[in-house]
Amino acid sequence: RNLSCAAVRSDPRVKSVKFPKDSILRRKWEQAVKRKGFVATDWSVLCSEHFNADDFDRTGQIVRLRQGVKPSVFNFPSYLQKVQTVGKNVGQLHQ
Repeated sequence: RNLSCAAVRSDPRVKSVKFPKDSILRRKWEQAVKRKGFVATDWSVLCSEHFNADDFDRTGQIVRLRQGVKPSVFNFPSYLQKVQTVGKNVGQLHQ
C-alpha cells in the first residue's frame, strides 16, 4: 500500500505517522491539515516533518510521538494561508 501524506506539498521520502484512533485528537489533526472536507481514515498518515522535534519521545529504541500532540509545522501555499490584519495601535508603546 502506498501511503502519502494527507497535507499539502509534503516530501514522500520521510517517515509517516498514522492519524490517531482517538476521535477527538484525530479531529484536531484533521483541522490542522486545513483540507476542506478532509476526513481521515484508518490509513491516513502525515509525514514526520509536520511535527516539532519536541513532539517525539526518543528515550526508547523506537521513536514515537508523545501522547496528545498534534501536527503544527506546515508550509501551506499562499492561497491557503490566513491574512492577518494588524490593528491601528499594535506595536505602539504606551507612555
